[in-house]
Amino acid sequence: MKIRGRAPLGCYLLVGVLSIFLFTGARCATTKNSEGMTEGTGEKKSEVTGPVPLYYDFADILIPAELSLDRENSFVYSTPSFTAGVLVFDGYVQADSLVNFFSTNMAKDGWMLKSSFRYRQVILNFEKDKRSCLVNVAEYPLKTRVEIWVAPQVSATMP
Repeated sequence: MKIRGRAPLGCYLLVGVLSIFLFTGARCATTKNSEGMTEGTGEKKSEVTGPVPLYYDFADILIPAELSLDRENSFVYSTPSFTAGVLVFDGYVQADSLVNFFSTNMAKDGWMLKSSFRYRQVILNFEKDKRSCLVNVAEYPLKTRVEIWVAPQVSATMP
């Protein structure tokens, strides 16, 4: 036979004591000391600063992780000695941030900025090892589109 009514006072005390034990025990197990070490395990906790940028088909052009590859509009041609084509990316990233990212990281990968066009959209022109790379950054209301064009340099000869 079940009795309806209030639970005995002992049940409330037991639940209260268990709750205090669980909350304080869990907090103590993950407390960090001044060196960033987690007490209890002695392991150094790594600080994640954000998504890690990636290299796609071009091994010397770094792409922010916040951008997604648009496979429908991308095209890459590869031979054993050369890779050329266009990679198209979309994402929710400010255009100025992307321009800074590409300006900094392309230089780190050995690309030299030769010229740039700004305002309505931004086009950065880089050169490296007889190759040219155009990075086109266009900001739209709901997304930002980045096109990366890589092609061999053609030497101009006049007749």
